[in-house]
Amino acid sequence: MSDERFPKQERLRKRRDYLNVEAKKVRKLITPHLIILAARNSENHARIGITVSKRIGTAVRRNSIKRLLREIYRRNKDIFPPGYDFVLIARKQDRNTCYETYFQEITSAMGSRTW
Repeated sequence: MSDERFPKQERLRKRRDYLNVEAKKVRKLITPHLIILAARNSENHARIGITVSKRIGTAVRRNSIKRLLREIYRRNKDIFPPGYDFVLIARKQDRNTCYETYFQEITSAMGSRTW
């Protein structure tokens, strides 16, 4: 059984962490609904941060997208290679965007690269 927790050490929590990923990014993966930025870190595990702008919709919609993306990371940590920081930026959304859509986009984007 995999560890499905999402502890603080696996999150990007400070603004400087997000800016560091932007400045030192080694990969930028673009999918129809997400932009994924990746930068090396000095940890032996992956860390993620999630950004959803007000252009996406109301606070309810933005928070549901963040919950979906956190759940994908929490349940599928093996998709994200260790030693990297990831920032998931939500792009244009439609009403049909759901867990499966995000999951397929993330797995195809992450699996298509050699880390």
